[in-house]
Amino acid sequence: MLLIRYNNGRVLQGILLALGDQKIRVAIKGSDDVVEYRLINQRWVSEDCEVVAITFPEGGFPAEEEEEILDGIVPSGFERPVARHVM
Repeated sequence: MLLIRYNNGRVLQGILLALGDQKIRVAIKGSDDVVEYRLINQRWVSEDCEVVAITFPEGGFPAEEEEEILDGIVPSGFERPVARHVM
């Protein structure tokens, strides 16, 4: 899970789908589309050319919030992945 913070204060929650050659693909909570961000001059930039900060929350999301996020991003008709917690 990760957080995407825009300069206007908007914060999106998402799941990392792919990380590659200076780009990242993210499934955003509440959206049916995958979003791609590019690393340009050491800054992540959205498809709309907005600079964003991408962070991974320390300790992850609380279990209840994780369930809610997964429910919001897995399209209907598909089985939700099983969450695995490592201890």
